[in-house]
Amino acid sequence: MGLESLDLKNRKILFELDKNSRTPLSKLAKKVGLSKEVVFHRVNNLITDGIILRFQTVISSYGLGYQANKLYFRLQNMDTKIRKQLHDYLMKDDRVFWIGYCQGRWDLIIAFWARNVREIGEFEDELLNKFSNYIQEREFTISRASLQYNRRWFHPDVGKTTDTDFLEPVEMTFGEELEPAKVDETDLEILRYLANNARIKLKDISRLTKISIPVIKYRIKQLEKKKVIIGYKYALNTHKLGYQTCKACISLKNITIKKKATLIEYCKLKPETQNIVLTVGPWDMEIAFDVKNFEEYYKLMNEIQEKFSDVIRNYDSVLYASEPKQSFIPGAYPITK
Repeated sequence: MGLESLDLKNRKILFELDKNSRTPLSKLAKKVGLSKEVVFHRVNNLITDGIILRFQTVISSYGLGYQANKLYFRLQNMDTKIRKQLHDYLMKDDRVFWIGYCQGRWDLIIAFWARNVREIGEFEDELLNKFSNYIQEREFTISRASLQYNRRWFHPDVGKTTDTDFLEPVEMTFGEELEPAKVDETDLEILRYLANNARIKLKDISRLTKISIPVIKYRIKQLEKKKVIIGYKYALNTHKLGYQTCKACISLKNITIKKKATLIEYCKLKPETQNIVLTVGPWDMEIAFDVKNFEEYYKLMNEIQEKFSDVIRNYDSVLYASEPKQSFIPGAYPITK
């Protein structure tokens, strides 16, 4: 299966859902020019075929008082048994919200939540206590801001028209600038159900939580207003469409706020750009791209590096083999049927 296996209508459905995966079927049907019933079956088929993995609510961990951190590992002395032990450990730890198995500069990257330096140290100590013999090298970064973009590379008009308005990305940004919001246990319970199932119906949340539908609807609106809920997307299986995700960890030089903003603005308009993360650590920013192959990625990065040679010092690269875990809130519930 590849991108060519999707007809124009399915590409448009994917495009619209990646901007807002809670879009009602009636509105989605109108946007893509199909009946509500046909869109319902097409979305279900995209799920059945493993192209859409889950519908996700983008929640600002910073708005809940959590800081996002990453550890990067070069591994050694690994066998199947140890790999499974490490994998199971990370999958079960509720502090770990993302796992990426890679090729390139790093073999494994994990992202985890912490509320302070003590929690960062405790997490790292516990991990190293169990697996330090299998770690050859590691690095650590703090994520200052995460800029998420809707995917535009599968839009049917890419490369076929001079009208590029559709390439203007829908940006979902959260990070250090957001102060912790006032939320209670009712808000958190609603968020736990929305996190991995953005299209869950209000009546189902009500049934599961025993909270009335009007209260749930009001709470969601308030969480959006407070920027605790940043938006709604879906997890895409890019491999099913013949694409893969590559990440550049970029070190900058001679940088100013204005120059950095210009670089970000240029990169975000690339239809291949999936997200940009501003970091504190050995490098200054990370950019993830969806590309057909490593050659396409290097061509893209060479273009960016040439255009911004005055500010890009160097970069390291990774190719993601798999991303088995991603969540936007601690304690998120699994997908509820």
